[in-house]
Amino acid sequence: MQQISETTWMRATAGNIAADYAQGYTDVVAGFMRGRPTWRAFHDSLKSASQAELQELAASRRPESLAFLVLMMTGVCNADCGVCFTDRKRKPKELNADERDDLLAQAAALGAQYVYVPGEGEPTLDKGWWRFLETCRELDLPAVVFTNGMIFGDEDLCRRTWGLTPLEAAKKISEYPVYLYSKYWTPDSALAARLLGVPERRHQYGQVDGVPVPLGLQTLMEYVPRERIGIEICVERRNADSVIDTLVPFARKHGLAQLVEMMQHNGRTFGDPSYDMTDAQADAVAPLLSATSCTLGTCKAVVTVQGYLSPRIAVLESQLPDDRRRVVGQDFYRLLHETPYIVERRYNLACLCETIPAELAGEKIDIREVYNVTPPALARVTAVELEPEAGGVAVKIAQAQDADPGGCGVKGGCAACSALCSQH
Repeated sequence: MQQISETTWMRATAGNIAADYAQGYTDVVAGFMRGRPTWRAFHDSLKSASQAELQELAASRRPESLAFLVLMMTGVCNADCGVCFTDRKRKPKELNADERDDLLAQAAALGAQYVYVPGEGEPTLDKGWWRFLETCRELDLPAVVFTNGMIFGDEDLCRRTWGLTPLEAAKKISEYPVYLYSKYWTPDSALAARLLGVPERRHQYGQVDGVPVPLGLQTLMEYVPRERIGIEICVERRNADSVIDTLVPFARKHGLAQLVEMMQHNGRTFGDPSYDMTDAQADAVAPLLSATSCTLGTCKAVVTVQGYLSPRIAVLESQLPDDRRRVVGQDFYRLLHETPYIVERRYNLACLCETIPAELAGEKIDIREVYNVTPPALARVTAVELEPEAGGVAVKIAQAQDADPGGCGVKGGCAACSALCSQH
């Protein structure tokens, strides 16, 4: 469901490039295409095009300019995961059902292939949950939703929230175009309760083929087609070993998708190395880590629980600039191309979820001192963004070499960076 083809990415990106170029963001667009041979001819055509031609091209590509929409549903959550960067609170002026319906309709009209719901709280607790799914079905817009899964394993919670038993809820879910990633961080129920910050009685475990699994996941596996279920694993020091030994093998055996990710150093986890894996754990888990959607930043849009545009999923609303824009009552397409801080970051494919808080903190970070392992996303930060004079964060990736063959200012040079940059 989440696979975006190269053709889709190219066409959507080209349409957004034309629209942003027409809006006057020529330097931003040029910076993205420079050093990318695939885009050289297109860049040359833009430079010679008239304003009318740019606008005509952008308009022709408008219906396919959005690959997918990232939508936060509510800030409230019934878990308190230590590695979570959010504050678990319901926010004032969270998008209501009507506002969300309008946004979903506009996203579908722009070509969105699905809506991606990562949180920031627990989506199943949103008061408009079932209406959201109804709207997705009406728009033929599949939903990819991340849930802690507890509502499907807690009879009392499910009845209080939906007036349904977990079995009834799972059967009802199967009627909608929704793909669920349920948290499965460890086969140890006691450890799971500690990782999620909940009483063990609220996060019961069952068994599937002799393997301990959260009761909510077990219920989903019984009543929802397997191709629409996945497990989400945030890897940290305490569960890394079981990810390799148990969780991923279990998912593969039962045909479940897997999203394996490292924690984001943002919000309350910023600068806290206590959850990071050991080097040995990181080396073992690395082959299992899932690709991020950062490289799709040119054709995705992120909307926060209060309806603000954000450049990335884990960038908090408090970290957005004062001139942040809210989507309510707006032409979504125009908003995406007329909001400077969004356009300027659309073509920045680095890990903004970690570099933005670092920039705001005004710190120069030596990753090896702050983190036990280098987050994979930060290891991909481009050389251009590492230059202090360019306004980025001065990050010393490694001390592998004294030379600087790339001439970009990164200590250790190309061998220490391994990132796509304007020179390579």
